[in-house]
Amino acid sequence: MNRFHFAAENQGGSTLIGVTILAIIMMLSALAVMRIGSQDAVLAVRDQRTADAFYLAEAGLGRAVSWLKAQGAYPAFDTYPLGESPSQLGCGSYLVSIEPDSVHSTATRPAYTITSVGYAGNHTRRLELDVGPQSFADFLYFTNMEHEPSGGTACWFTSADVIDGPLHTNDQIHIFGDPVFKGNVESGYGGPDDPNQNHNAAFLYYNGSSLHNIESTAPNNPPHDMPTFEQGYELGVSMIEIPDVLRYLQDLAEAGGVVLITLAGNYEIVMSRPDSAGNPMYGYVSYRKPDKAWTDVDISSINGMIYVTGGAEVSGTLDGRLTIATSSNLYVVDDVTYRDSDENGPSEGCDDVLGLVSGSDIIVENNEANQQDCVIHGAIMALNQSFRVDGYNVGEPRGDLTIYGGLVQEFRGAIGTVVLTGEGSEVQIVTGYRKDYHYDYRLRDMPPPGFFQTGTYKRLAWRDCG
Repeated sequence: MNRFHFAAENQGGSTLIGVTILAIIMMLSALAVMRIGSQDAVLAVRDQRTADAFYLAEAGLGRAVSWLKAQGAYPAFDTYPLGESPSQLGCGSYLVSIEPDSVHSTATRPAYTITSVGYAGNHTRRLELDVGPQSFADFLYFTNMEHEPSGGTACWFTSADVIDGPLHTNDQIHIFGDPVFKGNVESGYGGPDDPNQNHNAAFLYYNGSSLHNIESTAPNNPPHDMPTFEQGYELGVSMIEIPDVLRYLQDLAEAGGVVLITLAGNYEIVMSRPDSAGNPMYGYVSYRKPDKAWTDVDISSINGMIYVTGGAEVSGTLDGRLTIATSSNLYVVDDVTYRDSDENGPSEGCDDVLGLVSGSDIIVENNEANQQDCVIHGAIMALNQSFRVDGYNVGEPRGDLTIYGGLVQEFRGAIGTVVLTGEGSEVQIVTGYRKDYHYDYRLRDMPPPGFFQTGTYKRLAWRDCG
């Protein structure tokens, strides 16, 4: 009995000790959990503050870009135009400065380095952004609408097309077969500026039949449509507004160029026309009204601007820097090339550059000279209408329409017609031309005189400096 009683008393003591130890362990664990939780809360606050500082710095970069866009001309300064005091925003503040960027600046286009520091509590984040103004000369291909004027037929990129440079359209991109895009491709359709909220940011694929077109964000639609995007694509980007007035170019011409007025007929404008001995007058541009005498102008004696109130017919070989602008149609009546060029476009070191700008259409004329191929060197811009081929849907195929430069147009102009050959997605040119478009990368640093800016700034480099 005593032995049993002793054992019972011992077990009770052991149980009490065990319970006490367990309680201590649980208390220590609870304290540890509370401490860990407190540390996690501190870390969470710290991470949030760091993130806040980053977003505040990003907001500062955005403010600086908006400030640059709002200036009437490229700002020139050596100080901080946005002030020395931080700007308050939400949970903190940011301090922004803008300075000239000597690395990316050129003689015709400045660049800027924006530095923005975000402050959230005791945390800071420093970001740097290099930006430069964007020109319409930065694109090989730019359209506002990917169809003919007045809601006409949609135009398609087909297997016969090779677009050798950067492309931007505010509209939807239509893919028929296997076109090749060698530069970056952008579409503003379905993007933040698209006024139609029902638009989806997507390609429209032909899909083997006009009855079976489909929308897709995929880079291809096998087996019918297999485009190649060598430098990728972006759908739903911000739109870029195309200018619709020519007054700016007219003012430049009045200030130091040539202004021509025709109420009937078109001016003939020829670059490097033959003299009386048949030798090209390089460095000159000549003009006349129909059946009138020629007027020859040394291009170096003017500011590079010719403005025509009315229409013009253009051809010849340019030796110099020149922009020809018309308020009415501009007709390409024969090849328009650079003196320093060959069959592969502008030669290395070429300093010739041409702008062709029209307030209406720019038209490749259906004449004898253009029946077998047509070559255009220059930056082409049809502000209110299209770049198109006269009689694109009649006659026999005319070979290649070759552009070395860039093409900007309000509406997509028709170049030719094609049919499926019955062999997959291969197409055959039936009438008009096959596109052979190549971007002239010199235009980024050497745009034609007076060529329009887009009003936006593009990112050249971005750095997180911690």
